[in-house]
Amino acid sequence: MFRAAALLVIAVCVTASARQDGDPVLDGKKASEWIATLRNDGSPRKRVQAAAALGPLWVKHQYKDALTDLARSMKLDPSAAVRAQCARTLGGFPPESAALLAKEVGDAFANEKEAAVRKELAIAVARFPDVAKRAVEPLAAVLKDPDPVAKAAAAEALARAGADAKAAADDLLPLLTDAEKPVRRAAVFALGRIAPENGSFVAAALAKRFGEEAEVEVRREVVGALKLLGDKSAVVVAMLAGATADADADVRTGAVRTLGSFGPPAKAAADPLLKAAATNPDKALREDAVHAFAAVLGPDGVKGRAVDLVKVMEVDAEFEVRLAAVEELGALGPLGKENPVILPALRQRQSDPQVKVRQAAAAAVRRIEKKVDPKAPDKK
Repeated sequence: MFRAAALLVIAVCVTASARQDGDPVLDGKKASEWIATLRNDGSPRKRVQAAAALGPLWVKHQYKDALTDLARSMKLDPSAAVRAQCARTLGGFPPESAALLAKEVGDAFANEKEAAVRKELAIAVARFPDVAKRAVEPLAAVLKDPDPVAKAAAAEALARAGADAKAAADDLLPLLTDAEKPVRRAAVFALGRIAPENGSFVAAALAKRFGEEAEVEVRREVVGALKLLGDKSAVVVAMLAGATADADADVRTGAVRTLGSFGPPAKAAADPLLKAAATNPDKALREDAVHAFAAVLGPDGVKGRAVDLVKVMEVDAEFEVRLAAVEELGALGPLGKENPVILPALRQRQSDPQVKVRQAAAAAVRRIEKKVDPKAPDKK
């Protein structure tokens, strides 16, 4: 009898515990009560509180009604303040949870008339690439919003969508001349990441923006976007060549590295790159400029202008820069024998005060003097 009673007590306790776990308590109120408030309370202020509570109810407790009621209220609640809070709650979700509401976010965007709510939706979506990909069209519409925060948030969200947002390029381009710096910067950031179909046109617009832009943060963003776009047109190369002498160190470095990544199509920038390699006070930039100079010239060009690299190799006080010049000359291999200044200069570097330069010079000499077997297959 006692054992049966004890088992009954245990069963009741287990049932009560299961019921409590299924209806977690947040700030002294059960989850089901928060949901009821959001669905039925006549006070927008209380519904805003309930919408905020849905975040931890889902993230911490996986409460099943939190997502469905968030989606419903985000689209249908009569109060803009409540709908905006739903968007803010979404922005606090981890990516995998936010992705579950991708369709609902798109629907909410499509039907939302209030600018303040569209702004909150855009800010939230900017955190989640998978959600942004489902909301490209409404995000593009937000780019026309008078609120600069909303426009910048929408542009950043489109950037997160990547190539799925390529159709938004025409809507982003007008923002390059927006009066607000954060909007211009966000537009540049997005244009470099959506893989627009009219890439050359976009690159030319960015190059033009660089020439007109007073804010250094935006100029930095332009250089980064042009590297991502990879357009090697004359107008872009000319802009980047000028940027190697920009007043900002990050802009100079970005321009030098971008030109180097372009290779021979950026040959017109060789002289500005050489100037940077020879005169810039930043050791790291001089090193980058040596490598970029060689990259835009290609092997035949380096062979023809070896004297310029030799001069850098002989006069620079920093061994890293001398080492860069040695490496580029050594990379010519047997082609280096065709210019009589190269081998004597490299042999002289074998007496360099820095061991790494000496070792690299010796390796470069061996590489250049290596005999080529005419019968050996051409390895490509």
